[in-house]
Amino acid sequence: MNKRLFAAASAAISVLVGAAAFADPAPATQPSASMAPGDYVSRAEYERVLQNQAAMQKQLDQLNNQRAHDPPGNDQAANDELDKEMQQLKDAVDRYRPGLESVVIAGDGEVGYTRVNHTDSTFDAGLSPLILWSPTDRILIEGAFDLGLRSDNSGTDIDLTLADISYEVCDHFIIGGGLFAVPFGQYHNHFDPPWINKFPDDPLVFGDGGLAPGSEVGVFGRGAVAVGDDSKLTYDVYVVNGPNLVTTDATALGSLNFTDSADLNDDKAVGGRIGFLPVPNMELGYSLMFARVNPDGFENVNALLQAVDFNYRPKVDAIEGTLDLRAEWVWSNTDMATYDSTGGLGVGPLTFASYSNGGYVQACYRPTRVSNSFLRNLELVSRFELLQTPLVSPAGVHEQRWTFGVDYWVTPTVVFKTAYEIDHRNPGPDQNAILLQLGFQL
Repeated sequence: MNKRLFAAASAAISVLVGAAAFADPAPATQPSASMAPGDYVSRAEYERVLQNQAAMQKQLDQLNNQRAHDPPGNDQAANDELDKEMQQLKDAVDRYRPGLESVVIAGDGEVGYTRVNHTDSTFDAGLSPLILWSPTDRILIEGAFDLGLRSDNSGTDIDLTLADISYEVCDHFIIGGGLFAVPFGQYHNHFDPPWINKFPDDPLVFGDGGLAPGSEVGVFGRGAVAVGDDSKLTYDVYVVNGPNLVTTDATALGSLNFTDSADLNDDKAVGGRIGFLPVPNMELGYSLMFARVNPDGFENVNALLQAVDFNYRPKVDAIEGTLDLRAEWVWSNTDMATYDSTGGLGVGPLTFASYSNGGYVQACYRPTRVSNSFLRNLELVSRFELLQTPLVSPAGVHEQRWTFGVDYWVTPTVVFKTAYEIDHRNPGPDQNAILLQLGFQL
């Protein structure tokens, strides 16, 4: 679950968090994270620090006021000295600020129920904390992980999904590196949190066993530039470890593994995305990733992944509401290769190239302009999905799915979702399902 859309609001939230921390200091018995056991700060010491900070802030305000009333012809050397003194005071004030002032803890969670034909029904729950730290105006550090129950109820899974640092070079360019959400399509970067996704589950192409990457380890650059008065162009480029070709699992030969962060060869995946916003509530995008995906010792196999995406949220007076129209499509091509050439896995030798594709189209309607408050909080949702992978491969499948549902928005960040899925799958039985989910933001 990728949680990157909080970054744009982190600076404003950080100010609020810092203000709250300063107004309500920790009890005198609470140690700092950097102290050794037993090195507690007394109430008197804490209040003395606050008094020192207040005195320095007062002095800084006086200097600011003095400079504002200086005549224009004042001596430049005196001005330079005043600037230096002000900067020293600012640095001193910063040293006394609470240590967690620029840290934001956010994230999301969900509680769900699933009943699929031919399988047992089950409840599930998950939590995905997101930690943002901005030590300076230009640096952002983020970390996120998923906490979820195992499908066999044997315990809890912990999955690190984000661990990266980025630096704002200028207004139009940011660089960074680490474990980050790959800008391939839009779903994992903007729409997968359960309080944003309007459906209880992921689209087939972006779910487990799908065709698109989620998080990868590497370096990236991104930015945006204005095009005319209302239009904007966004761009992303990256170099990452990339997906791995499955060559030893008899049930998944020839597919791409996006969950293993380690690289199996010395080559790296390169890619990017370009997006165009002709108007603020519409975006069109194209994504590309190219990589050598075979492990060392296996014949060379290259993979080319491409995607297009579309997102549009118009307000329509004629229907007194807002539409949410979205579509993404992915194409994945890997070179011809021979798998299980010795027959040791019991399925080979198999020789094939993998040409796969899939995507989704969704249309949702919420009557945001009607007078009845209950109806305003309802949303009708629908989605069509398709996933096609080579049937000659052990993991090959042709599956299409229709989903219809009704969401109720308790608050802007808490939503209760109900949905029914009509599934057609070859090979294997159809998997029609009833799904319920409560999604929320932390």
